[in-house]
Amino acid sequence: MDLNSLNENEVRVLINAEKNPTNIMEYQDIINQIHQTLILTSHTYRCSVKDNKRGIVYRFQIHSTPITTRFSVGLMFIENRIHLIRLDFGDDLRHVNNYGTKSELVILGSHAHLNSPAGKYVSKNVIPIGSIDEFKNVKKIKDALDEFISYTHITDNGR
Repeated sequence: MDLNSLNENEVRVLINAEKNPTNIMEYQDIINQIHQTLILTSHTYRCSVKDNKRGIVYRFQIHSTPITTRFSVGLMFIENRIHLIRLDFGDDLRHVNNYGTKSELVILGSHAHLNSPAGKYVSKNVIPIGSIDEFKNVKKIKDALDEFISYTHITDNGR
């Protein structure tokens, strides 16, 4: 799988693979990696997570701000710094899709980046988080983490 040129179906397959680990040992390996590599710098929690089955290393990060309703949660390929998925929460966020074209569209509020390059000034398109049922009413980081755990079917010690 070429991480530099994923199509929409491949992105969905990878997201689904991370949502549905094949067995509890693989999940526990991920938890161990998080515990061993988690760091906090400038309001951002970061850690590395390796998908051993596919040989992909991700950076999982949660960025918070002094505004409790403005934060992001994401999973980025370390190899090429492309976000497999990043959720940006905040009612006052503004993002422009198709920037500089006739089909330019402003997305207001919380939004999701899928297979998107890193970098604040790199052109990219997003979808409103309201179009993802599990996250449409999330306003606080605790709610997002609770929904993320539910959405990904994460269990701890088989519970």
